[in-house]
Amino acid sequence: MPLHFQIITPMRTALQADVASIQLPAVEGEMEILPGHADIIAAVANGELTYRPEGGAPESLFVGGGFLQVDKENVLLVTDTALQAGEIDPSSVEAAIERAQKALRNSGSVLSREEQTYLAASLAKQLALLDYSKKKRR
Repeated sequence: MPLHFQIITPMRTALQADVASIQLPAVEGEMEILPGHADIIAAVANGELTYRPEGGAPESLFVGGGFLQVDKENVLLVTDTALQAGEIDPSSVEAAIERAQKALRNSGSVLSREEQTYLAASLAKQLALLDYSKKKRR
C-alpha cells in the first residue's frame, strides 16, 4: 500500500503524491520512510529529499528545515522551502550567500546574537541549496 505524501510550504502545496518510499535529511541524520513505518514526528534539515512515486522512477527536490509527520499511510512535511532543481536560480543563491557572508563579516558587535544566528542559518541554507542545484545540473 503506497504512502500518501504531501509537502506544504507557506506559499503552496509543493507536492501531493502516492509514493513507495521517501528519503530525507532529518536533523538526527538521514531517514527513510517506507509503507508500514511507525508513527513519528521528526525535525527536517536543509537538503535533498528523494521520493519514489508509486510505479515510477525516483525524483528529488530541495527542502529547507521543517517538520515531518508520519501517521499510518500518510506523510506530511511542513517546510519553509521545497524546490525542484529547475526552480533554483544559482546566481540569485550566490548573491544571497555573498550578502549573508558580508553581513556576518561586517556585523561586529552591531548585530544581536539572534541576528547573527539567523544570518548563519540563512547562509547554511543557501549553501545547501547551491550544492543541490550544482549536483542536479551536472
